[in-house]
Amino acid sequence: MLPMLLAAGCATAPHGDVLGAKRSLARELVKRRDWAPALALAKDLHRADPRDPEPLLLRGIIYREQRLPAESEADLKEAISLDSGLAAAHDALGVLYDSAGRAEEAVGEHRRAVELAPHSPGYLNNLGFALFAHGRAREAIPVLREALREAPLDPKLRNNLGFAYAAAGDFAQADEQFTRAGSPSDAKNNLGWAYERRGALKQAYDLYAEALRLEPGATVARQNLERVARALGRTLPRELEQAPPRT
Repeated sequence: MLPMLLAAGCATAPHGDVLGAKRSLARELVKRRDWAPALALAKDLHRADPRDPEPLLLRGIIYREQRLPAESEADLKEAISLDSGLAAAHDALGVLYDSAGRAEEAVGEHRRAVELAPHSPGYLNNLGFALFAHGRAREAIPVLREALREAPLDPKLRNNLGFAYAAAGDFAQADEQFTRAGSPSDAKNNLGWAYERRGALKQAYDLYAEALRLEPGATVARQNLERVARALGRTLPRELEQAPPRT
């Protein structure tokens, strides 16, 4: 229906207004991860103005999410060649490099995005997460703290900061961030996962069990507890052996 409405509007709306409507719709479709119609619109916008970097940015994101890394990289680089100050293109390219394990290139692109848009919590988060994911947790912590200054109520940022603290060995700070990010059960589960990543399976077992006691229907906590129990050669606590019936 939406493409039909846009086409119907072409008869009376100025050309720029039609392109603006298509651009807004394409952004919304990418946000909703509705890839097929988003790609059609991005291609249409690119044909209408090959010098506009935004359709290339949108198409690069779509290709990345459709696991077409070469096509994604080509479009994102072309978008940057048209507008080197397009922070979103640098960030999107950083995410692509993250997924390919190209650590230094990823961090470089995320840093450039933050330089161009220093108050964006999303770009700060992506830089912090890239540093954390590539084994540079201590560098990630101040970046993620800066992101929280911009968006203090964002639970994703708090959880990422918590995992960075845990990777740096500060489990007290990790616990504080997890506790402020979500439910008590989620906080215990996240802390358990942080311990498990460090190879501290006994602590992870105890924390997963506590998460499940706090929320008996927590599927992820139960799966985590069962996995660690198998690794330790232990059984589940008696009161947690049976999952509660689904309602």
